[in-house]
Parts: sequence; structure tokens; C-alpha cells
Amino acid sequence: MEINRVYSEKLAQITDQSFESMKESLSLRAIDMVPLLNDEEGLTTALYQYLRSSNYFNSLAVINEEAKILTSAPALDVIGFHVHSVGITEALEKKETLISDLYDGVVGQKILLISSPLQDHEGNYYGLLAGVIYLQDHNIIETVLGEHFSQDGSYVYVVDQHGSIIYHADRNRIGEVVSENPVVKKLMKGESGAMKVTNTKEIDMLAGYTHIPSSNWGIVSQTPYEVIMEPVLGTIKKMMFYSIPFVLLTFLLARMFANRIAYPLQQLAMQTYKLKENKSTVNETKIPTWYFEAEQLNQTFKDYTQNQESQLQSATKEALTDPLTGLANRRALIKTLQALQEQMHFSIILIDIDHFKTVNDTLGHKTGDETLVFFAEAMQRITREKDVCGRFGGEEFMIILPETGTQDAIDVAKRLKDFLQDTISPAGRVITFSAGIGFYCDSYEGEIDQFLNRVDAALYKAKDQGRNQYKTA
Repeated sequence: MEINRVYSEKLAQITDQSFESMKESLSLRAIDMVPLLNDEEGLTTALYQYLRSSNYFNSLAVINEEAKILTSAPALDVIGFHVHSVGITEALEKKETLISDLYDGVVGQKILLISSPLQDHEGNYYGLLAGVIYLQDHNIIETVLGEHFSQDGSYVYVVDQHGSIIYHADRNRIGEVVSENPVVKKLMKGESGAMKVTNTKEIDMLAGYTHIPSSNWGIVSQTPYEVIMEPVLGTIKKMMFYSIPFVLLTFLLARMFANRIAYPLQQLAMQTYKLKENKSTVNETKIPTWYFEAEQLNQTFKDYTQNQESQLQSATKEALTDPLTGLANRRALIKTLQALQEQMHFSIILIDIDHFKTVNDTLGHKTGDETLVFFAEAMQRITREKDVCGRFGGEEFMIILPETGTQDAIDVAKRLKDFLQDTISPAGRVITFSAGIGFYCDSYEGEIDQFLNRVDAALYKAKDQGRNQYKTA
């Protein structure tokens, strides 16, 4: 049960990170959509480009403040219609980025709606950008959790705050209300833990469950009781069969023999305990085994934990990577800065590509995306292996330079400028940029957010004074 509990905790962390990345991505794209609201063709093109460049959503739609669908990707027979579904109504009322409850959509699917408001810099509200997840089709939740189904009967499922299933290996069960399930009752109370339960097929299961506070969802990982106990019981039966004659001869000899048999199992139990305490799925300690069954059990445990670690690491990397450029995304950059804040001095270069909007407007979003990838590769070309390059959002990029002062950061900015000056971009012209440069050390008084605001102010000063230059914070 403890393995399932720790495993459900890790899946909850990955799921939460994935949905936070989805909301951030949708919010950034919503900013890009506002200038295109009166350009139906441009709006549709931008929507399709976003859908192709991201694996987050099954469909996207732009809906105005009167609940009218302006366009969608892929195209549906609902454009021009007014929708008053639960998710749309809630999003229009709250005017904020949010995740809806499960409900039946206009296309007859059980869906989740992730929406972000369409607002200009003056705060004028124009509607929302909606990302739709079809829960009964292949979707991002299935991508993150779908690999965690096993032929031994183990599986994972997710419920919302009302006890409705929003992910299950059996898609026919999606939308089913299971609020009377003992595990789900605890999740609805905000509890996490592990327990033995009987599922709807009358199979005894060992379940680990974790509540996700940010969404009030719950993740359950469970394994058939028989799968866990059968190898152990088989080993115990063999041990008893071979031990009885020796027990009759001498109690001491039998006890020593039993201890020797039990030792590998004790070590496995200790590894399970360490797995819980250290929140790690890697079995690093070699457990000596001298009989086949214990070796098989040990190897099975090791293979299982290593496999889960690999899958979790892969999902974590995806949640921290910009899907277009392959660089670190905004979340990963912030985490890196917070880590460096406690260890060493560093510099950052906050970059904005000059006049990038004209590339999208005149050459199209495909060329715009190619230009962003070109710029990302240019940054990596002129930086060190230990430097961190990332996309901060839209056409903004960041270079983090550990153990580097202001002058060295200026030199890096110059190298990037020189490289771009000698290289034609996919836009067919030389790309220039404006930048803000900041230096952080242990004597700096203030949080990372304040430091970033100073560098951002330096960037905007460079833009206001004619672009194609850098300013220090």
C-alpha cells in the first residue's frame, strides 16, 4: 500500500505541474489572440498553429463576451452559435484562467474546459480562449497517466471534487459518480493516504490515494491484493514445508534457517520504507538473495521502481520544457533562479525580439515559429554548457549565466548580437533584439520577483530608446 501511496503522490505532482503549464501556455496565447479578434482568417490560422504546436488540447475555440463562438480548431458546426454550457458560463462570469468541472459539451463529449480571458493591455474584456479536453478520446491526461496501467491488474484513476471519474483506463467509466467509494470519500474530504478496498468488480485492492489541493482532484493508484500477496504467501508455504523436519530436530537450527530465508524479504520491506521516507522510486541498495523466489521478487521490485522513475522523470521534463523551441519554459527558468539564489551569484539577460509581430503579420505564424526556433538555437550556440537558455513567453527569452558578472553578461549579449548580424533568419532578414541585463549576488536585498522586475524595466528602457540595444538594471 505504501508503494501505491507514494506513487500516487508523484503522479499528483506531475499532473498538477502539467495543468499549471497548460494554463500558462493558454494565457500566453490568449494575449496573442486579442489583436486578431477582427481578423477571422488570421484568428483561425493562429488557433490551428497553436493546436498543432501543442499536445495539450483536443480542440480550441475563441468565444466572445456574449458566449458566441467566433472560430474553432478543428472546425466544428458550431461557429456563430451561442453556447451556455456550465464551463463557458462560469468562465465568462469569473473572467479568469480556470479549469471547469466535468460536463457534457455541445459536441456530445464529456469534457474539461480550460479557459483564459481575452483582455488587452487596458483591461478591456473581449471573451475567452478555450482549450477543450475530450475525456473519452485520447487526451493529455491519458498521455501523462495512460502508461501506468499494468497487465497484473494495477491501474490509476482520477476523480474531481464531486466524486466524478475524469480519467480511467476504461473510458466507459468516465463521468461515473463514485462518491460512495471509501477512497473517494476521503479524497473529497481533502485527505491522502492508503487503504485496502474492494472495487466494483468485487476484487480486493491495495490503494494509495492523493488529494491535489490546487484543483481539488484526487488520484488513486491501486493494485490487486492477490498480486502483492501471492508471491509472499508462496514463499512462506515453501519455507514452512522445508523447515518442519528441521524444527522437529532442533528449534535453534530451524530459527536460524528461517531468519536466513526471511532476510531478503526484510530488506525489501526496508526498501519500501525508504521509498516512502525519501520519496524516491530508485532501489539503489543491492539485496543479497540466495533462492530463486526471493531473487525474482527483488528483481520485480527493482524493475518496477526504476520503470516508474523513468516515466516520472520523462513527464517532469515535458512539464518544464517549451514545446516549440525545446528550451526551458518560464516555470523551469523561475525554478532555476530560485535554486541559484541560495547558492551563488549570477547574471541574467532578458531578451525581446525587435518587431517580431511584423514577422507573424507579414510572413505568417509558421515563419514566426521558425524564427523563434532559429533565435533559440542562436542563444545556445553562443553560451556555455552550464548556462541556461529559455523561452520566457511569446518572443521573450532569457539567458541565465551562473557565476557571471555584469560585464561578462554584456559580452554574451554582444556575441549574440554579432552572430545574428552575420546570419539571415527564416524571416529573410537580420533579427535584432532589445535586452535588459541584471546581476544578482548575496548582498542583493529583495526577492527574485523584485530582481526580475528591475531587469524587465531595463529591457523596456532599451525598447523605448530605439530597440536593438541593451540596458543594465
